[in-house]
Amino acid sequence: MISEDSCGELLLQLSGIDSVIRCVKRELGPGSPRGGFALLATLHRCGELRVGDLAELFEIDMSVASRHLADLESRGWAERRPNPHDRRSWYARLTPEGERAAQERFAQARTLLGTALADWPDEDAAALTALLARLRTSFDTRRVRTPNPSRSTSGAKGL
Repeated sequence: MISEDSCGELLLQLSGIDSVIRCVKRELGPGSPRGGFALLATLHRCGELRVGDLAELFEIDMSVASRHLADLESRGWAERRPNPHDRRSWYARLTPEGERAAQERFAQARTLLGTALADWPDEDAAALTALLARLRTSFDTRRVRTPNPSRSTSGAKGL
């Protein structure tokens, strides 16, 4: 089991990751979506997804996911279509222009990371990638096992 000191240091380092992400987004330029970048990346990687699944994946409110998606739509990068099996929900997907925009921004982000990590050996970058994936998996597994108290089934009957 990890010590309290190690947990504290890890929390400090993870809070610093937020500033790294903001820096990458800022350096991608004014034509890049700030909040919708993660949605752009996810739709690029996964293809068409339900808007509710996007909100759940990022643990954000549906209104926030819709706002980020609306930004991508206003740029011509994404579109929504009704769920043919349940007209109350919608699917989101990238347009061909959105696919091109995603590829351009990922190329820029890879260049930024490559520059910042130029003095890192490949093994260190691979180790960090593996450890971050492991951390995410640990939290995802915990989230699945631990029910969210704000999502009670009694309140969902009328939805």
